Amino acid sequence: MPKFHLLITPQHFKKCTEYGLFGVGRDQINQLANVHAGDLAFIYTTHKIGSRTRPVIYGPFRVISELFFNDELIWVPDKRRPGRDKFPYRVKLAHAQEHVCTDPIPVQRLWDLRAEGKVRTVVDASALTNKSVINLLADEGMLLLEGLLQANPRSATLPSGYAGHGLAEHELEPIQFVGTSVKEFRQEVRLETWLLQHPEQIWRLAGFEPSGDVDLQVYNQVSTYVAGGNVDLVAVYRKQLFESWLTLGAAAFELKKGVLDPGVLDQVVEYMEWVGRLLPGLRSEMVTGVAVGRAFGAHPAQQSVANRLRQLRGARHLRVFCYWIDDTTPKFEEFEPQ
Repeated sequence: MPKFHLLITPQHFKKCTEYGLFGVGRDQINQLANVHAGDLAFIYTTHKIGSRTRPVIYGPFRVISELFFNDELIWVPDKRRPGRDKFPYRVKLAHAQEHVCTDPIPVQRLWDLRAEGKVRTVVDASALTNKSVINLLADEGMLLLEGLLQANPRSATLPSGYAGHGLAEHELEPIQFVGTSVKEFRQEVRLETWLLQHPEQIWRLAGFEPSGDVDLQVYNQVSTYVAGGNVDLVAVYRKQLFESWLTLGAAAFELKKGVLDPGVLDQVVEYMEWVGRLLPGLRSEMVTGVAVGRAFGAHPAQQSVANRLRQLRGARHLRVFCYWIDDTTPKFEEFEPQ
């Protein structure tokens, strides 16, 4: 089953479909880092009807590239970089050729599915205004796909081409660190992006064992309208058995570019509860909590984090990792109270 994403652009839908591109700004690179070639995407946008704004969802679109950098001006000029675009991190899209849909469905369709108990959605109203990309759960992706096909029972004609598909796909810039004696990521979104580009590290930090018949589904920036905030990463561990994928466990990650404090561990516990409610087949006791921060060195927070970790570990499966920078490569080591 493909991965599904909801791409959010209230103002630039026409340009996105004309150019076959979707882009985000420098502070949102992490949101697009979990979108890959072959995935299916829907686009959330708004239409103005008189004095009323109508939110709708278009799709499906096939992602046909990996994340790349290109700041050629398409959407909005970057005030800090004259002549360049505000959204330089991009993926290429095309209408899914299996069935071309041109008519949208109202976003109310998604709320109706939740009200009917058919999906436990990761989408809430605040996410549609604060985010650019939402990774959809498989069930909600399939039901949105079904709704769009019902609204478009006959496949339309494929567009003849997309103006942006000839753009060069430049590599992302090198990772940027700050600090001299002790280095750390310049932004937390860069730490998250690095992990998403190195999924083997997510396997290791979560404590899951890769093999031929298991699979790791990763969601990032998962809305938690009960717990508050967003879970940085949710990794779902599945095994294929009897021609079905069965969920065996999950991990909820909280990432910090600097050193951790004890409150981060309490935050992770709340996220573990939420992930246990959200994903079908999971219970909170099946969820591992993972906190990642910079190596403590001589920082005084080390002892208070160790004390809180001892207190919480009796009832929760918590793991804490500290990273440091070896030349230009992040290294991770599990933190254990002394």
